Amino acid sequence: MSELGPLTLAGHAQAAAGRISGAAAELALGAVADGVLVTDASGRITYCNPLVAELTGGAASLLPGELLNERLSLWDEHGERLPPLLLEGVDVSSHELTAYLQCPGGDQDPPPPLSLSVNVVREGAAVEGFVVILRDTSAARRLSSRLSWQNTHDALTHLPNRQLFESELQQILAACEDRRRHHVLLYLDVYQFKVVNDTLGYRAGDQLLVQLAEVLAACLARGDLFARVGSDEFAILLRDCSIEEARRVVLRLREAVKAFSFQWEGSDSRVALSIGAVTVDHHASSVSQLLASANDACSAARDQGRNRVKLFSDSRKVLEKRRQTIWVAEIHAALREDRLLLHRQPVVSLAGECAVHHYEVLVRMRGLDGDVIPPGMFLPAAERYGLIEEVDRWVIRRVFQHMAAEQGGEQASYAINISGLSLGDESFVEFVLAELADAGVAPSRVQFEITETSAINNLQRALIFIHRLRAAGCSFALDDFGQGASSLAYLRQLPVDYLKIDGSFVRNMLEDEIDSAMVSTIDHLAKQMGISTIAEYVESPELMERLRQMGVDYAQGFGIAAAAEFPAVDSGF
Repeated sequence: MSELGPLTLAGHAQAAAGRISGAAAELALGAVADGVLVTDASGRITYCNPLVAELTGGAASLLPGELLNERLSLWDEHGERLPPLLLEGVDVSSHELTAYLQCPGGDQDPPPPLSLSVNVVREGAAVEGFVVILRDTSAARRLSSRLSWQNTHDALTHLPNRQLFESELQQILAACEDRRRHHVLLYLDVYQFKVVNDTLGYRAGDQLLVQLAEVLAACLARGDLFARVGSDEFAILLRDCSIEEARRVVLRLREAVKAFSFQWEGSDSRVALSIGAVTVDHHASSVSQLLASANDACSAARDQGRNRVKLFSDSRKVLEKRRQTIWVAEIHAALREDRLLLHRQPVVSLAGECAVHHYEVLVRMRGLDGDVIPPGMFLPAAERYGLIEEVDRWVIRRVFQHMAAEQGGEQASYAINISGLSLGDESFVEFVLAELADAGVAPSRVQFEITETSAINNLQRALIFIHRLRAAGCSFALDDFGQGASSLAYLRQLPVDYLKIDGSFVRNMLEDEIDSAMVSTIDHLAKQMGISTIAEYVESPELMERLRQMGVDYAQGFGIAAAAEFPAVDSGF
């Protein structure tokens, strides 16, 4: 028999481990149907794949750092103790044997025998280590082991899946009755992963996740539990870890991802992480609550931009959720009792006499005490709990009714904001077209505003929505342009008529040359594509004049006019 063969799939995988990263080798070895155990030249265990523990059935504590010969006792079918598995002496060679892990013939039936293959890894004449392959001789047991592994691991990355992660987390949580035990749960989201899927294809997205899993795994200690828990989401349990230690791990993760470049068919893509963290100790209530809290923290980090980390603060988050839950009931009541209000803010032309070109529609709520409640108080809850579609439909119906009832020379045009959830609803475009026809409103008077983020997250539905309504005669504006990381990548795919330059660039452009250059660049780009520009947050005559000199087409903001209630019409609106 040669020194390294035949090794089976697991043996070949281990032989290749020297040519690939350690993390990649572990992913490969975790996928095979054999138990794979690696030692150094002295016989001290350096790696066991998940099936080793399952095949040995707990008969031996085979952990990294242990001497294999001391931890693994073998017997033959006659109950005779076999020599140590790793043979000592100068003439070290590969060999195979069949053995029991428990002495047969006792009161309890031993598990089926295992086939063990010992393979020597050499560097020249020197022994570098050993690779031991454990195989169950029972086909049924091998199939069962394989299915068990598949049920608890992700098929793409070979990491533990959400089911296994939750099970392990439950065990850790049960052990936290010992108040001295502290762990940290990390929830990771791949920032703008959807961009890779949409621009390079799903095969590229899959390969990105595989490579990223290897990069992240290399940053973790052997005892940490690393799992894929969603399409582009990972979870890490840092066992017996303080917050300060977790900060160092997070720093390693961020730096590793920052240095990672994904190559695909000539393209070079960079990704980033959003990370939420939560402590796991005797205060934790349940696994589901821990994961929800970590996910909330991850969402908060994602809202702040690339490569951000957020530690979950229980009191603040619980209070915020409680407030949003209260708003859900209030929104239902406002829809039922007709207490939503429509306001409008003019968008003026920067050419000539600054005439009103159209109005942007803004929604408010009238409280039970008669006070007007701003949208920032209740719309986040409407979006979080799926009520925003009802609000969008109420707004569209009422705006169309108002437009139909306008008399004389008014005949104003209106821009209506559409949420991402509505864009993702296949029936929403039919609703808009039906309401437009019922009201008898000229489609040329209707503009729809969609945010860059909502368009990207619902790209296919957004394109259908835009094409259907533009064909009917409506126009479209892309709101908050420049705020997202993928503005330019998606602009050519979205057939819009207006770009609303994000107000964060406009507001300070008189004092900040970079903001001024950003506004000028966006305006120039839009003009090259035949798209008109609208500047938001115009708060002074000086700013308005500067925008006019740049060539920006339209402007809106408190420096022109604040939002005001819709004027009354005779329709009873």
